[in-house]
Amino acid sequence: MMKKFSIVFLILLILLSGVPIQGSEFESTGGPDLIVISSDSVTAEAGDKFTLDVELKNIGDYTASGSSSGRNDKITATLSSDPSGMVFTDRDAYDEIKPIKSGDTGKVNFNIEVAEKAPSSSYSLKLNVIYYDYDTGIKYNLDKTINVRVIAKNSPDLLITRTDIMPSSQANPGDQVVVGFEIENIGDGLAKDIRISLPDLSKETFYLNDGISTKRIAEIKSGRKGYVYFELVVGATLDYGNYELTANFSYKNSENELIETKEFFSIKVLKLDPKASKLKIKNIKYPTGTLYKNQTVTLTFEVENIGPTPAQDIVVKAKSQDESGLVARSLGEKKYDALNPGETLSFQFAFITTEGGETKNYPIDITVEYTDEFVDPDLRDSLLQTIGVFFFNRDDSGDNISTPKLIIDRYDFSPSIVKAGENFQMNLSFFNTNKYKSVKNIKIFLTAEEETDSGSVFTPVNSSNTFYIDSIAPKGKVDKVITMYTIPDAKAKTYTLTANFEYEDNAANPYKSEELIGVPVVQQSKLDLGELGYQAEAYIGQQSPISIEFYNTGKVTLYNLMVKLEGNFQTENGQYFVGNFNSGG
Repeated sequence: MMKKFSIVFLILLILLSGVPIQGSEFESTGGPDLIVISSDSVTAEAGDKFTLDVELKNIGDYTASGSSSGRNDKITATLSSDPSGMVFTDRDAYDEIKPIKSGDTGKVNFNIEVAEKAPSSSYSLKLNVIYYDYDTGIKYNLDKTINVRVIAKNSPDLLITRTDIMPSSQANPGDQVVVGFEIENIGDGLAKDIRISLPDLSKETFYLNDGISTKRIAEIKSGRKGYVYFELVVGATLDYGNYELTANFSYKNSENELIETKEFFSIKVLKLDPKASKLKIKNIKYPTGTLYKNQTVTLTFEVENIGPTPAQDIVVKAKSQDESGLVARSLGEKKYDALNPGETLSFQFAFITTEGGETKNYPIDITVEYTDEFVDPDLRDSLLQTIGVFFFNRDDSGDNISTPKLIIDRYDFSPSIVKAGENFQMNLSFFNTNKYKSVKNIKIFLTAEEETDSGSVFTPVNSSNTFYIDSIAPKGKVDKVITMYTIPDAKAKTYTLTANFEYEDNAANPYKSEELIGVPVVQQSKLDLGELGYQAEAYIGQQSPISIEFYNTGKVTLYNLMVKLEGNFQTENGQYFVGNFNSGG
């Protein structure tokens, strides 16, 4: 059962004449609701012919049908070719599927063809699905753009394999952020005279803190990577919201033909209570080189209150995530009563590497918890910053030509917080820790430790959960980008993915190992309103009740929920405090 509340407001209507107000209709928020859950982008080569599968899901409450008459007619989906004519539908530009009940899925298929001489670029196919509410006959439209990235024959193709937004993809007005792009040439030709620019910058939104708005890379060979970054400042008056920015790319192939494309990235701007305190972790310093056995690790940083109110009951912690290789050498928790606006506290924590730790990266979590007079003591604010130190154990990792070891030395996600029901990119870096031996015939497959009633929490998009790497040189690294889909009913928590390795050394000796990947998943909150209830007539000076029901149809609790009635009238009891509104599941 969905959690619901019903409330009644009394309003005193202030009218200009004695004519009664006639009631107007309010459409129910219910009905079918089709969305595309398959990937909205594919990659193809010039001259390719392929079948595009588009999977639809009905997340609404009622059946989606293909007819307004209530008959069991099929739903029609159409796909329009790119206006350039370089990517087009091969035969029929439409497909049909049977009605889709609430919670069910359906799939439509289209035959796509890419022109032989299509240049490397991104092309758009327009999907349109027309459907009806099976019970009421109300018409609905679903419009979606399917992007087709085309790689021309013997042509370079630049792709952003990682977008870094540091220190976080969430920022406050006035904050400084660094946006970095890792660019890989996945084509089979040389890319040269590469230019990357951010065209959407302005003083009101985001502007350059330092440098120029266009960065240049001389060339990137096939299979190689480059990196550029921009230092930005968030506009001081920018409103709360998620802002999508554009990165324009232009480059030339070996025949000096210009190729242009664009990529998108987002920065979420937060809106804080102007009276609340705000702490910030800054000036983090720690060893960035390779560490060996019994070596001390000194971590220092500062915490500054950049808000207008004193922060209270401050707790600062630094903790190793894996004490098999890195343990604390000092007290891991420090407490302070208060930190006034503009003041800074300095911290130092010490760790030491162990005798028997494995060769790998060891994360350290820095957490800061605090409150102030505007925050409920039970709902403390917190900051989390994770850094990593690399420990190389000669006994473990082959300094004496021992067993080669393959590890994941870095991973991150785009977006950094994974949302249930959406795709995300997982960026993995595989590192051969042995300084003498190569590893080859590397098979890697991903498994999840936890499943739901509808199956695994994560599923790969347009690929399997197994992939292959030919070889990695001694002390070498290989990066992989995997697109995953998180099921909509995944609980909000951190899940563990296991990367299972099977590989060989130069003598064809087989080895197996595994690495753990923590994936934080969040659920989006959702509040639905029922039908507004009111009397059909109301008169000047008289009270008229208005009622409405609302439902927590999301999967998370809504905290401190307040409902208000506002309009061109006077109210009696015009607001209702719900408090904590639990999910109905």
